[in-house]
This record gives sequence, C-alpha cells and structure tokens, in this order.
Amino acid sequence: MGHPAQRQEREHMGKCWAAGALLAFSLMWVMLLSPLAWASGRMPGDTAGESLTEERPPAAEIRGDGDDLVLVEIVEFAGSLEAMRAVMAEDVPAEDRDVACWALYRELLSPGENGNFDGEEPVSRAEAIQALYQLSGILVRVDACSYPDVPEEYQDAVAWADSVGVSGGISEGRFAPFIPVTRGQLAAMLHRFAAWRGEDRASRLALSWDDEEVSSYAEEALNWVLDQGLYEGMTCWGAYPQLPVSRLQLAGILARLQKDRDPLAAEITLQSGEPVSRSRQNHEELAAVIQAASRRYGAVGVQVAVIEEGSVTDAYHCGWAEKGAVPMTDQHKMRTASLSKVAVGLSAALLREEGMVDYNADIGEYWGKNARNPRHPDTPVTIASILTHTSTLLNSENISWDYEGVRAQLGSAAGYGGGTPGKLKNWSYNNHAFGILGQTLELASGRFLDDILEERLLRPLGADCAFAAGELEQTELITPIYRTASLGRSASSLRSAHRWSAPGATGRQFAGGFTSSALDMAKLTAVLAGDGCFEGVRLMEAESVKLMESHSASAIPEGSYQAMPMRYRSDIYGRQGLYYHTGSAYGAYNLLSYDPSTGDGVVVLTMGANGFKDNYAIYAVCGEISKAVYDAIK
Repeated sequence: MGHPAQRQEREHMGKCWAAGALLAFSLMWVMLLSPLAWASGRMPGDTAGESLTEERPPAAEIRGDGDDLVLVEIVEFAGSLEAMRAVMAEDVPAEDRDVACWALYRELLSPGENGNFDGEEPVSRAEAIQALYQLSGILVRVDACSYPDVPEEYQDAVAWADSVGVSGGISEGRFAPFIPVTRGQLAAMLHRFAAWRGEDRASRLALSWDDEEVSSYAEEALNWVLDQGLYEGMTCWGAYPQLPVSRLQLAGILARLQKDRDPLAAEITLQSGEPVSRSRQNHEELAAVIQAASRRYGAVGVQVAVIEEGSVTDAYHCGWAEKGAVPMTDQHKMRTASLSKVAVGLSAALLREEGMVDYNADIGEYWGKNARNPRHPDTPVTIASILTHTSTLLNSENISWDYEGVRAQLGSAAGYGGGTPGKLKNWSYNNHAFGILGQTLELASGRFLDDILEERLLRPLGADCAFAAGELEQTELITPIYRTASLGRSASSLRSAHRWSAPGATGRQFAGGFTSSALDMAKLTAVLAGDGCFEGVRLMEAESVKLMESHSASAIPEGSYQAMPMRYRSDIYGRQGLYYHTGSAYGAYNLLSYDPSTGDGVVVLTMGANGFKDNYAIYAVCGEISKAVYDAIK
C-alpha cells in the first residue's frame, strides 16, 4: 500500500525493472553467496519472565536453489523532501520530525496506534528486521517461513534475514518476533547487514565492557556501531546493551546508515554529540563538596548518583565500603532502607499495567480471605491506601512478617489501628504495611518482586539490585552498615537474605531490604523522572508514573504531600518542587529525589553519618549534598 505521497512519487519515478534491475540483482546475488561466520549470543525469550537464551547463528549464505526466495522488486531510493514531509508524524518533536517522516515514507516503519508515530515505543525484533529488509532494496517473496511463530506480514523479511545471515532465530523453530530488540541485538544485526552489503566492518574502538553485561556475539558489533556514530545521541552514561531501542531511535540509526546511499537521508539534520552534563563539567568541585559534607556529618561511606533531563549522567563516592579496609566505589551495594518502598511502588505499577492488580480492590481478594478491619467492615484496605500510609494496618515489630502471621493479622481487629482506611487524617508511616503490600503483589502475580523488576526494568537498565540481597550477582560488593563509628549490620548478615520459599511467603524485606548502588537506584529514579522513559525508550506507561505521582491535596505532618509512595514538596533545594523518599536503618541515611519539570534527580546513600535533619525533615547529610548537585546542574 504505502502512503499517498510515496505512491505518487513511485508512479512518477517508475519501477526499476528490465536490464538494469537484472544486472543489479545479479551483482547482489553474487554478494549474497559470500560466506559469513557468526558468533552466537544471548537474547530474551518470547514471554515475560523467560531467561536469556542462546541465539541460533543465522544462515551463512542464501539458499542456492532459488525455491525459497523469489524476487519481486528492486527498489531505488528516490523521492523528494516535499513528498517525504507530506507524511504525518505530528506527535514527534519538531527537531525529530524529518527523520520520523523519512522512516514512514521509506516504509521502514509503519504508523503506530491511532496513526501516531509513537516514537518512544520499543521496536520488536520483527520490526527491526522488516526495516532492514526494506532498506536492502531487494523485495522477495517466500512460500513458507522456517519460523512458525512469525506472522505473515513479517515472513518475507525474516526469511530474507535468515537466508543472508542478518539474523537467526533464538531456538529451533522460534524467531521470537514480538520481543523488543535490544541495543546489543540491533548492533549485531546492523553489523551483519553491513557485511552483507560488502561494507568495511573494521572498528577503531575496542571498548571494555567489564561494567556492562554484553553478550560475546555483540561486543564487536557494539564497538562498530559506536565507532560509526550510529547510536549517536542515544548514549550518555553507558551503552545499555540490554535496553530496547525506540522507534524514533531506529529511524535515526537507519538514516545515519543510509546517508551515503539515500539522498533524502543525507539531507536530514540528525541529533549529534553527547548531551551536556553540568555535573561532569563541575565534577571536581562537586566531589569536594560531597567529601566536605561527608566529613561534616561523620559519614563512613557515601555514594551519589546524578540524573539530568532523565538520563543518569554522573556518580560520586567517598569514604569506606568497609571501614579502614575497603574504599567505597560506585559499584558497591548498600542497603537502601526505606527507598525500598519506591521499588515496591514500581512493582505495583508494573503489575497494574499487566492487569494483575487493582489499586482500589480489597487486598483480601489476593489473600483469599476477608481482610477488612472489623470496626470498618464496609471500607476495604487497598493497595492505594497502603501506598499512601493510610491503611490503618497495625505497624509493630512484634507482628509476624511471614504469610500465616500476616494472614491472621488481616482478619483480626487486633491487626488494625484506629480510623477509617484510606482517609488522609489517619495517615501514619507504616513499615509493616509495606511488607504486606509486597506479599500481596507476589501472591497476586505468583512471581517474586525481584523477578518482576528484573524482567521489566533491572535487566534493560543493566542494574543489579534485589530485595533478597544474597541473590545479587556480586554479593562480595555488599557493604556493612555503620551506626556512627560502630557496626550496625554486618555484610554477612545482609548477604544472608536469600529468596524465600515461595512468592508471598514473607514481607520481611519489602519495607527496607532493597540493596543497590546509588548508580543503579538512580536508573530506577530516572524512569520516574522521564515519565516512564529511559534514554528515549518507554519502559513504563506514562499513566503509571502519573498515578505514582498523584498526591494528597493536604499536607501530612512533616509538611510534604503524600504520593504513591513518594512525597512531594514545593520550593525545596532550589527547585520549584521535588518528589522524594527518605530511608534510614541501622545507621544508613538515604534520599532519592527528582524534579518532575526538568527530569533532574539525585540519589544519595550514606552510612555512619549522624541523623540530623534539615528544615524539610530530611536527613541533613543527604539534603546538603542534593542541594549542591541541584544547584550545579541547573
């Protein structure tokens, strides 16, 4: 079909057939017969929760009998800017509209839902291959595709890619067409596509990927795409090889790839250069401020991570990971204390997107019993009331965190305090309720929260965090916690938190056990600061973040406004307003915050400092550091 402007242009230019087309195809056929050797790698499975699987090496050469691939048309890249710009992409920012129109005009991408371009949405494996197939200039037809999981609309493209060595399936008989293509996977496809076109694949870059999980098959390819500038404007702190690629990003990548082959691509102005980071520009000065604040408040160890315009841009560390023995680094893992509640809130939002939970439903539905306060039988305890600390559930260290004890609490008048659930006047900060919420989410989904976060956020972000700290990839990086000069919790005791027997078996870790570096915690915070997007690609629905940010109309006792589960305060640390959450446990004093209007944010993790609070009821060591960073990145 194609767009009207494109069809008119084709009618004007004509199709490339006869002798010239036959000669071009003959030359291309010779190229296709050149054998290529491919390394195997790891790609996600086709369903949520499936572990990474080995990619099957694509075929080394096209089938010689010609029965599987039948030439339909050889396409020339002709057209005009006027015709290209007639294609609608009004939902794309003005500075990116040309490249979006180009991708639609060349039929590399189809319009998204409701006719929009949907530039932030992830691209699937099938869509990426379809785009390269269109870009190849050779359109072929197949009688059958060797991958039965590929729908008819993509079968020609997938058969072409498999035959010429651009991409294979993930297992025998499976292509996994609807899984989002990651930066690492796309780099491999582009690298192979360049080889198929006979282009030089040599790279001057030889980056070390020690700090990022890069499959062996993608290492050379990532170096090549970065050297070629194909990912320009996409990367800031790291390459994020497991992060999906957005539709707008793919359009820009392909336009760069075609700039010497397509006259329209050559005329498009594309974003260039790495975004400016004021934190990195002022890194030495900020490092000195952070060290001074650390000393002033007596901190043993400190980590700080910076978010600018929704991207994690910088990190700082000072002091000790193990006092007097091991210096702190950006990679060390610290107990985040009540910042854990934000991770629980993210889990709830993700499960809501999947239709697994309802924020306003009686949580008793997920426990299989009546979970209402007998004094208020008509008012349910809900996920929303727990997120806002208005559940009226009893908060006591003497109540069991385990399944049977919590189940008994939910059905007993002794398990509740006074007041009606859901009413702001009954607000009371509640650790135990968040343990119950974590269990509720696990029971509703039948999955561990660590797995939910891993599948949807942690793996794409390249973040190593967990409620069960003993399950981290590098448990040797877990730090102890110091209470001033004394040991609050040993590293070995933190490492002892392993996965419980079944989802929902305990709520012990959800109120404060989430373990992470400031850098990885900043990646999660950046998703919120970016309204569900990270580095230009959507990982959460904007509506989910909006719901998490919805806050009370009246202030709670500390003067802030309760959101789900962050708080909001205006005129703070030189910003018009910030969403934030604090955390303290055993001598750890922590703070995450972000400015929703600019996408800036700061995460501060400390241990051993004194617990003095500032005028905003925030731990002074964290507040002073955060203000310095916010001032520096304005």
